[in-house]
Amino acid sequence: MNSIRHKHALVLGVFLILSAAISAQPQLQPPAGIRLHYLVFSGRNDVPPPFATVDFIYGPGEGGKNYRWWQLEVRAKTNLAALPLFVLRALASADPLAEKQHPIKFARYQLRIPATGETYEYRDSNTGAALLPCWADFERNFLPHPASNTSWSGGAAGTCEFLGQLLSLAQKPIRSVEPWSSWGNVKRLDLNREILVGNDRNFKDSEGHRIATSKTNDYTYVPLTEDDYRTAIAAGMNMFEIEGNQEPWVRSEPVFYLREAAGVPALRYPADLYRANYLGPVMFVDEPAGMILDRDDRRRAGKFAADFSTLFEMRTRAAYLSTDYYGAWHLEAALRRQGVNFGDMRLTQTDYPTWDSYAEATYYEMKAGVSGLVQEGRYKTASFDHQVLADTGLKWHSTPLQELKFNFAMMRGGTRPFGKFWGTSIYGQCDPAIAPLALTTAYDMGARYFWFWTSDHAHHLPWNEQMSLARVLKEYAAKHPRPSIYSPQPKRDAVIAIPNGYFLSLRDFQWRADGDVERCEAGGKYRRVLIRALTAVQQCYERGEDFDITIDDGHRLTGYRRVIKIDDKNTR
Repeated sequence: MNSIRHKHALVLGVFLILSAAISAQPQLQPPAGIRLHYLVFSGRNDVPPPFATVDFIYGPGEGGKNYRWWQLEVRAKTNLAALPLFVLRALASADPLAEKQHPIKFARYQLRIPATGETYEYRDSNTGAALLPCWADFERNFLPHPASNTSWSGGAAGTCEFLGQLLSLAQKPIRSVEPWSSWGNVKRLDLNREILVGNDRNFKDSEGHRIATSKTNDYTYVPLTEDDYRTAIAAGMNMFEIEGNQEPWVRSEPVFYLREAAGVPALRYPADLYRANYLGPVMFVDEPAGMILDRDDRRRAGKFAADFSTLFEMRTRAAYLSTDYYGAWHLEAALRRQGVNFGDMRLTQTDYPTWDSYAEATYYEMKAGVSGLVQEGRYKTASFDHQVLADTGLKWHSTPLQELKFNFAMMRGGTRPFGKFWGTSIYGQCDPAIAPLALTTAYDMGARYFWFWTSDHAHHLPWNEQMSLARVLKEYAAKHPRPSIYSPQPKRDAVIAIPNGYFLSLRDFQWRADGDVERCEAGGKYRRVLIRALTAVQQCYERGEDFDITIDDGHRLTGYRRVIKIDDKNTR
């Protein structure tokens, strides 16, 4: 009897809380149940619109603070009885079709795709808030909004814009025939966008262990199966590059995925772009600095340090702001080739980093607009000390942790001024004893990306090692919660700021080759900066300081207790 009374009391309490939340809201306008029905006109002269009608239905308020539900239905046909291409439901702070526009905050974000029978709710696992798709200008492009010169009919905008097309109000606002009710069978996906763990392949090695590789001997690679994806997700991976036939195995899981527009099945436009765990086809911009510094002829061709650092920025930007394979408009170009009409909209994928060997290029690559840098991790401490000695004459006896902190300091210091992100990736050439430490140290220092390289001889990290390392990171993160990477960064002990145009590379530039006096003088300045900066690094090690390395280009060096400025002047 007591348990029954407790249940009745609990139900009554919940009812009173919900009633108070709803009654606390002012009278909603337009009232719940109002449907706006729009016909679609193409934003281009030569092709029909990609859908025929758009309906917007107002739902009830919930939770106070003017939050209310609304629903967006997009159909390929004018018949309202036809199944929509997709239905989007949101609990939001503002009405995208209101005459007076306000920024929209989403408390809930739900998506139904009738063709596949799927209904999802997407949430940020760290905050519990709604998680939205990653496209640039999502609110402006992917939600309808009134045209600037629209007329109004019964409180509804007569002319709107949506996905690059024009919407024209087909009739006065009417009350929806069906009463508003919560969706059933909604699968909630809690996604962690602050720790992205994965690789860029949809296959693995069949050997299951390391083999001796050579130019003619490589691993045997086989496609990942549904069971492989389950294993990887359980291990802690949450980011996958896939083919169309593998998509059903990951899109219903709390993980992110990347895929091209083509495939079997092909990407469904526009429905699939509303999936908050679909990131687009591009995972990274490939090696802007590596393509320069890994070539002897290119290292010897530059005369000044700024020749190289400027190229890091230019080549990053050229690849990023393009329709090419690594470009922000790659998906748009691919869908256009399939006949998709974007009208006057640009479909822009922006949230992806460079993947590069050289952490020292971070600051310059961030200037080009990418979201971060992931270093190709081939960490070997003895080799690192040998490079330091060869380039500077400094005799270091580094620990693995010191080698990692030096590299990570350049990425953290290079991304911080831009509010961008960084991370590490483990390659087959990385010392296996250092690999777990690289992941946990990067996590502790605030990294977002934790990747592994699959394919290409000795570069390849075997699948079983990837699974083992993913588990290490998953377990470590569970035991060591950290502040959000989106929150303001803490004040750190020190920052080493080197002159604009310079970078701390341990590659051999042969500054004295060919007898070029001017190049020789530039090389002398470069070496002075390198030695002074590395000496400062060593001093930070000795003082036990948490430090960053950044570029002194005039931006304010705030957030540090001590600023160590390096110059290239010859003081002798």
